[in-house]
Amino acid sequence: MRYYILLLLTILFMGPLSAQNETDDIIFKAMQDEMKRTQEQLVLPNSPKPFYVSYSVARSRSFEVVGTLGGVTTSNATGWQTVCASQLLLGDYQHTNDTRYAGASPAIGASEEVDYDMLRRAFWMVSDASYKFALQEQAAKDAYLKGNPLPAEVAALPELTKAEPVERIINRTVPFEFDQAKWESVVSEVSKIFEEYKDIYNSSVGVFGTEIEFYKETSEGVKLKQPVSYASFYATAYVMTDDGVKIADTYSLLAENPQDLPSLEELKKGVRNFAEELLKLKNAPVIDEYYSGPVLFEDGASSGIFVSNLLNQGGLFALRQAIGAKQAATLENRVGRKIIDNRLTVKNYTTLDKYNGVNLMGAYEIDAEGVVPAKEMTLVENGILKTFLNGRIPTTMAPQSTGSSRFVAAGNNVLFTTAPGTIHIQVEDGLKPEKMKKALIKAAKEEGLDYAYIVRDFGGLASHIYKVDVKDGSETQVRFGTVSAINLAKMKRMREISSKENVSNYILNRQVLSSLIYPAAVLIDDVEINEAKPNKEKAPALTFPLQRQ
Repeated sequence: MRYYILLLLTILFMGPLSAQNETDDIIFKAMQDEMKRTQEQLVLPNSPKPFYVSYSVARSRSFEVVGTLGGVTTSNATGWQTVCASQLLLGDYQHTNDTRYAGASPAIGASEEVDYDMLRRAFWMVSDASYKFALQEQAAKDAYLKGNPLPAEVAALPELTKAEPVERIINRTVPFEFDQAKWESVVSEVSKIFEEYKDIYNSSVGVFGTEIEFYKETSEGVKLKQPVSYASFYATAYVMTDDGVKIADTYSLLAENPQDLPSLEELKKGVRNFAEELLKLKNAPVIDEYYSGPVLFEDGASSGIFVSNLLNQGGLFALRQAIGAKQAATLENRVGRKIIDNRLTVKNYTTLDKYNGVNLMGAYEIDAEGVVPAKEMTLVENGILKTFLNGRIPTTMAPQSTGSSRFVAAGNNVLFTTAPGTIHIQVEDGLKPEKMKKALIKAAKEEGLDYAYIVRDFGGLASHIYKVDVKDGSETQVRFGTVSAINLAKMKRMREISSKENVSNYILNRQVLSSLIYPAAVLIDDVEINEAKPNKEKAPALTFPLQRQ
């Protein structure tokens, strides 16, 4: 008996794992009270009431420190800023007023402090604007569809799927700590490194980041809080070639919190290496002839190929065409067909937060529309397209939400878009990494070529391209080559795929925190590399001050 009493007391004192705090209580109370009033009273004469109401809040704070040649030029840290948004829909789940099918709604700023009355006022104002906009949108939509009826299979689809009632209050497990004085010192010391490089211009070093807490409550019984944060360190600079071409490049790192960024010594090492590579690029020979043959894409170039083909608007995301918009290219008519090499399988993970020792910033528990996603989902199996990621807007081949509506990582509005958590591109029977270059040389010899190319990063004029001698395997860095686009047709039959995996975190389309696990290298046949003719600039009238005698 005593054991059970102690256990009960322990549970009571522990409380819920995701408990609300005082700020949460005020925000949710204001949303609930104003939503009740909206549902009961918001209606104009001879007009319909909303059938769906959603209130959202984004509370955010951000920071930025920038330095040049040892001096701090910018140092800002904002207090909490609050934005309130409202989405009101007319009609029913089958036919709504929505014409854009995008995760956007009217928003308004609120006071920095969390105040119940100020929040009620903000929700009242934004609800009024949202309701009047919905009425105008409904009238315009009805008029358009009267003369331009949708195809039968599209018209039969609901325009919104129902969400089950759910409550998920997620609190940050690790505090977002920004020490402004510390980062001013770090930026100052790291930026001073460029004083050693007289041929590098307009250098700067910076760190910036944002912490956001998203809140949402809907008339369907969805109640959620979700924290989002990131911190980025970067260095940027350019060099001028002897013939007047400017080559600009950027080195960057991304982490969930400022304290997760590398140490000062590691940052200095990374920036110094960035500077050295920029000088090597400045002095590299120019590609001056046409090439067609095998090309080995490694690291950033490999990830770039997968992201541009699979994770864009026409890739693995369902897309319902906005009313009146031009039909966009999608993969919906290719479900059940091969889209990439048969050795590749593509999966989406949501709650996976670490892989091979790397923290995954794409991990999340619930999406921005209150849908709890499956932990793992296969999108492409052995090269065959199976399905798409989607939010609550049905499409022909993706009629249900997969819980893939993600909050956009910006605090000036409350937006969401369809996006992955962590995409894992798995390879079956991949080639050992040490054999990939040998495979490139073998392929080039088979075509009677004296050399081949390795591309390690796409960056315009700053792309990292290396010419490989097929006789001895030696590499020579080159510059100003234009590489032909690698589309899905090229990805259907890759000559070789590395068994080694890379893991990276990034902000997809500069909107959503995501992660990617991908083959470290791919070898593709029949790639063209041409001579580029970049614009040239006149030399400055005076030399760069660091170059003075």
